[in-house]
Amino acid sequence: MPVLSPSVKIIGVNLIAVSLITVIALAVLHWLAGTSWGLREERRRSVFSAAAGISIAYVFLELLPDLAEKQILVEGAGFLSGLERHVYLFALTGLIVGFWIETISRKSRWQQRLAGEENVTDSRTFWVSMILFVIFNASVGYAVASPGDLEIQPLWVFAIAMGLHFLANDHSLAEHHGYRYQHWGRWLLGGALLAGWVIGIIPQFEISATALALVLAYIAGGTVFNVLRHELPDTDRQADVGAFVLGVVVYSLIILALAPQVVNVAGG
Repeated sequence: MPVLSPSVKIIGVNLIAVSLITVIALAVLHWLAGTSWGLREERRRSVFSAAAGISIAYVFLELLPDLAEKQILVEGAGFLSGLERHVYLFALTGLIVGFWIETISRKSRWQQRLAGEENVTDSRTFWVSMILFVIFNASVGYAVASPGDLEIQPLWVFAIAMGLHFLANDHSLAEHHGYRYQHWGRWLLGGALLAGWVIGIIPQFEISATALALVLAYIAGGTVFNVLRHELPDTDRQADVGAFVLGVVVYSLIILALAPQVVNVAGG
């Protein structure tokens, strides 16, 4: 059995520490979802739109291109050999699941209003939504626990994009589910991130690079829909197109500037 040098052990410990700090920060964003922002509605709308733009730029310019390169690996592993473009199919699955959650949430609120109840989803719809978002968040937590994988490098770029995505998504979830999300939902989603991270650092639960690529593809698809859901809302709430575009442009420039460094790391 090979013996790791002290420097290699230290690097491994540092990676775990960084990933733990990252996942805790992401969980805290959910736990703060019930607090007041202290911003006027117009300013809050601009912040959320800019956050959505950053998330969508990351998915299209960083995550999906890296996952496309992993398609060859997925095909070589023989996973669902009768299919092609597995990565994109899993991304599409994430988008469809997000669309379904949004559809049943809006329908539930409509039925609640017709019944003279509060304009929030019913209990069953809330728990269905939470179960699916718990799976999504646990997947993100697992990915954060694998900071050595090039698909999420640099980790801080992935973390910022996901964190800002959670920021905007929490706002929409609070609108749909009201007090249930404030009392239970935000704590569950933060806990799911930590649970996914814990599973990710346990060697016995380590999944293959192929499986991780498919998990990240699902995350990408879900992120795309959640961003579009927030930016194309009902008529009583408007998005800030300028802030959204600014977020896209700024984060795109950051990603493109970092791209040569990522290539060099991979080559090394």
